[in-house]
Amino acid sequence: MATPHHNDRGGKAPVWLLTFADVTALMLAFFIMLFATTEIPSEKWEAVMGPMKTLFRFDESGYSALPKSNHAVASVDYDSALSIDYLANVLSDNLNRDDVLKNTIVRVLDNRLVLSLPTNVLFAGGSAELEAGAREAMFRLGGVFQNIGNQIEIRGHADPSSLEGATFESNWSLSLSRAVSVANVLKDSGYDGEFYVLGVGDSRYRHLSSRLSETRRVALSRRVDIIIYSTTGAL
Repeated sequence: MATPHHNDRGGKAPVWLLTFADVTALMLAFFIMLFATTEIPSEKWEAVMGPMKTLFRFDESGYSALPKSNHAVASVDYDSALSIDYLANVLSDNLNRDDVLKNTIVRVLDNRLVLSLPTNVLFAGGSAELEAGAREAMFRLGGVFQNIGNQIEIRGHADPSSLEGATFESNWSLSLSRAVSVANVLKDSGYDGEFYVLGVGDSRYRHLSSRLSETRRVALSRRVDIIIYSTTGAL
């Protein structure tokens, strides 16, 4: 009777294949151990790791931080400008001597100085066109700004009341238009610096202290803020 034989494609693997696998595993372990005990020339290591350190920002512990853009905000250094405390004193003196702007609220907040101009002395109700006297006052203030190189931002604010019969679609558009009017006069005065102009409408109304009367809160919310930062250049 013929001796049965295994099919090469469907039967068990040959016995010699197990021995071959063991030898291969031993050889792999030997070469790994050999590589681990080999000292890589420092110049070759630096040639490989130098670009990787730059790309992945390896720290002293060997871990990689998230990649950082060369233009990330945190990495941009701004030059210091005139002291905020100094500007607060100078501008307060100038504003107190001005009949139109003498009720401006001057606040020092961390790295910025905020001049809150009440709009009731600058604009007629529902209007974004500066009154004649207010325009002259802002023109004089712009002359003071010519002597500083600090960042300047102008924000228009409004109260939550509706604009019945007004030419503006919303409180936001009114606040923005008023901020633009102030910015234009500062430019006309000869101020050649850069600044942002924003309209925030009544979005900051809720930040006013609830301990104030409603009349006072509404009056404070109708304002144009000129924010002067402690650093130079445009924002």
